Amino acid sequence: MGKWLPGISRRSQARIQNRVSMLGIRMGGGPRPEFRAGLRERLMDASEHEDSPAEQAEQAARARPRSRPGLWPQFLSLILAAAMVMAGLATYRSAPGDTLYPLKRAAESTLFHLSTDDAERADRSFNYAETRAHEVEELLGATRRENRLIKETLQAMEDTTRSAVTSLTRVRRRDAKSDAKSAGELKRFVQKQRHQIEGMLPKMDVEERRRAHDYLNYIDGLAPPG
Repeated sequence: MGKWLPGISRRSQARIQNRVSMLGIRMGGGPRPEFRAGLRERLMDASEHEDSPAEQAEQAARARPRSRPGLWPQFLSLILAAAMVMAGLATYRSAPGDTLYPLKRAAESTLFHLSTDDAERADRSFNYAETRAHEVEELLGATRRENRLIKETLQAMEDTTRSAVTSLTRVRRRDAKSDAKSAGELKRFVQKQRHQIEGMLPKMDVEERRRAHDYLNYIDGLAPPG
């Protein structure tokens, strides 16, 4: 503006500069107060609605797609279930002297004590006595003879049979109507045990044969023939 403009005298230029300066003073050199107040209010509203860093991280985590579980945990569960089934079968089929045999006997004892009444206890004990007879037969047919295990299993068979008879006697005392049924079950048990043990006698030594005869005499007294 200080330069000379063609067609305008110096006096006119001075008057124009003076008026422009006065206009600037009247209008003010900065933004109007109401504009400043409105701008400040908008900035405050924006800061209030802005999420905190923690909220932004949480929203990002929710928006992130969840990964599906892999097949590896399911595969491990399947292997574990199969291993448990195989271990159960191995325990059930174990014989005296096997590593899992004590677990088999412990399971039998647990089921016996979980029985709800004497009739169920008697039934379980008769089944366990038959199992002991099968185990004696397996031991007698084994390549390596274990005399100690044979004698222990014969004794366990007799103890289990006596336990079954004790439970069955209590059932008969409480319920006279079940006496005929109990007598029939006992007779079938005696016949089955006698048939199996008599077939094992030729394989037994003197001591084992003596124990077997004592057992046969005992069960014969439980259910006389006829």
